Amino acid sequence: MPHPYRYWFALHPDLQRPIGGAKQVHRLVEALGALDRQATIIQQEASFHPGWFSSQVDTIGLKQFQTRSDLRADRDVIVLPETFLAALPRYAPGLPKLVFNQNGAYSFGLKPGDGFPAPQEVLDLYQHDDLKHVLCISEHDERLLKLAFPLGPDRVSRIVNGIETDLFRPAGSKQRRIAYMPRKNGRDAAIVAALLARQPWFREGGWSVLAIDGLPQSQVAAALQQSLIFLAFGHPEGFGLPLAEAAACGCCVIGYSGLGGEELLELAHAHRAGEAVAYGDWLGFVQACQRVQSRLTADPQELAGCLLAHSKAVRHRYSAEAMQHSVASALARWEEQLP
Repeated sequence: MPHPYRYWFALHPDLQRPIGGAKQVHRLVEALGALDRQATIIQQEASFHPGWFSSQVDTIGLKQFQTRSDLRADRDVIVLPETFLAALPRYAPGLPKLVFNQNGAYSFGLKPGDGFPAPQEVLDLYQHDDLKHVLCISEHDERLLKLAFPLGPDRVSRIVNGIETDLFRPAGSKQRRIAYMPRKNGRDAAIVAALLARQPWFREGGWSVLAIDGLPQSQVAAALQQSLIFLAFGHPEGFGLPLAEAAACGCCVIGYSGLGGEELLELAHAHRAGEAVAYGDWLGFVQACQRVQSRLTADPQELAGCLLAHSKAVRHRYSAEAMQHSVASALARWEEQLP
């Protein structure tokens, strides 16, 4: 017999461009489906699919959802992103709700002047009667929500942010190539790329730089598999999905943790497969890349071994199986708090 709870995930308006958070909503819906829960994504149009990743989850158009007459507080649960918080009292009022907070830094809005509620009102909304539980995806944000908001240990659950380990994995030989994604903090990325191009070791060593932007994830994986270094410019980050995917592909990862990616760069540091750079430290990027060049010259096998061991650790810790297990554990906790 199917479980009585039905989950409805708000994910609109429909956006075609690659956004990691949108993909991870699909992955969470898939995980709930595997746990025999009915889970559906509310989109602007039911037929929409971003197209840059694989997913076959159930969807419904926003207008169709709003006209349903069979929604009940003892059966239906609304899941909102942190950026929808202001709409929480008005979004299917009276139905129990979860917030899937994928970036703690966006809890108070995306940028100044965007019309988001004042900080005190945000904190009050996290205490709203409809809101039963909050999900997050990084150790940093788990601490933020539990200790600073403060929601406490019973109302927050961290789930593993799973990656496609069959796609993001080492494959073939590496080129002397430094890859990055310019979508976040593109100015910093452009500056660092220009600085690298002026370094004698970069020119003489046959290095190149590749900007990965707007590609389907199969092509992203292929680009990362051929790159030796990945530079992360995302700040703030709720987790740092590009960091995890690059590490899984055997890249040496260097850059901003964005706070949410601290655990990823700590794991990289432990395997001698990457290092954190302070926000705005362009010289730090250049010097970290030069250290990789020195290791490559001195002992390429040692460097390759570190990168492969790190890839294995990342693919184990952030696998789909690990995500499924964490969702099952969190599900038991939050469903205790539902009507």
